[in-house]
Amino acid sequence: MIKDPLAVQNRKYPISIIVIAVIAVIFGLSTAAIIVSTRGPQRDNAIIVLPTMSVRRLSIDVAAPDFTLDTLDGKPVTLKEWRGKPVLVNFWASWCPPCLQETPDLVAAYKELGSDSVTFIGIGTQDDTDKLAKFTKDNNVPYLIVEDPQGSVSDAYSVMGLPMTMLIDSTGIVRKVFTGPVTKDQVVTEMRKLN
Repeated sequence: MIKDPLAVQNRKYPISIIVIAVIAVIFGLSTAAIIVSTRGPQRDNAIIVLPTMSVRRLSIDVAAPDFTLDTLDGKPVTLKEWRGKPVLVNFWASWCPPCLQETPDLVAAYKELGSDSVTFIGIGTQDDTDKLAKFTKDNNVPYLIVEDPQGSVSDAYSVMGLPMTMLIDSTGIVRKVFTGPVTKDQVVTEMRKLN
């Protein structure tokens, strides 16, 4: 018996179906890996990755990039105006759960260290002014809050995700970088080393 060559050919799968199946398998495996990696206990160094994530890392022992940003009421602030005392720069956002987790520790550290000896600057990153203002008020944040709506300063500081905190000495040199939420004890200990 002679088989019809067209009948055999019709049983083969078109290449487009094979490509779609391979893509579906890769997508499924990637999704499973993401789900597995995000389950489990909350890690202290968790960060929220920014959509404009920097591929660089800010080095310690280099000059902190100067910036001019507006406070929530529209007044410009520069980093260099705080030269002469240590500065903590904290990149955060109202939509970032790990940022919200660390806020009470930052507030407590600021109160313990005192505004005469250090400056804290919270940089609201890629966020809405009203949301930043509401969060600041609701959490009694006593330190300076400025906003970086486009993320240009976070990019200059090589911020890879939120929260990220930099400690800058009185001469303007970056001395410590924290990725993820910081604790009161970490901040107080490290800031006292800079005095």
